[in-house]
Amino acid sequence: MHSPSDGAEARLLHADWLSVLPGDLAKRLRVASARRKCPSGTVFWSYGDKPDGLYGLISGSVRMDTIWSHHGPSMLSTFHAGAWLGEAEFLADSPRITSMSALRACEYLFIGAKTIETIVRERPELWRGIGLLAFEHLSLAVAALDDAMIRSSKARLAAVLVRLCGARLGTAEDTVSLEIDVTQSDLAQMANLSRSVVGGHLEEMERNGIIRRSYGRMSVANIDALRAAAGVDKSPKKDGD
Repeated sequence: MHSPSDGAEARLLHADWLSVLPGDLAKRLRVASARRKCPSGTVFWSYGDKPDGLYGLISGSVRMDTIWSHHGPSMLSTFHAGAWLGEAEFLADSPRITSMSALRACEYLFIGAKTIETIVRERPELWRGIGLLAFEHLSLAVAALDDAMIRSSKARLAAVLVRLCGARLGTAEDTVSLEIDVTQSDLAQMANLSRSVVGGHLEEMERNGIIRRSYGRMSVANIDALRAAAGVDKSPKKDGD
């Protein structure tokens, strides 16, 4: 009997950024992927660290933060099973510009920096795959900027929740997480609202059967209603999908 983690690992190993590579190169990267586990609270990397590799989440969830603002660390987003992370700094040969930590116990695939550097010297076409992964995350960042300009506070908060679920860009339904590890303070910061306003909107969403709240965690009961509240539709599929 297959476990959910088996499906998540299969999605990781056939992600778009790997699928655009020549078959033998993609296979080499899959073989180089080491399967690892870590407990909740593990820091994968911190701001300013030298990039150590690529991370692909099999299970669990992580949060990404920035410290570029004067008020300290700010939560950027959460990521769930099926996500590959950590590629951007390889393109720029730059230290980490974010920090990333585990919100829950995680199982993940890891491709080390030395492995990537060795392979890319021999097969520079690997940059195309890494570039595609970076473009996917750039698209998410652009969507976040678009969400920040929503005038309605309720719709703006709903858009943040859609993004935290991993459902902002028309993601396949089996990769959307309907449980989010997030505090009301985090949501207030991300939606640029007061905690009291966030609390009122969340209470209304809960009454309407869209979400369920527990301490430090939220469950999405109706993702379609949440998308509608945010004014966010699924992205149209590409021709031929």
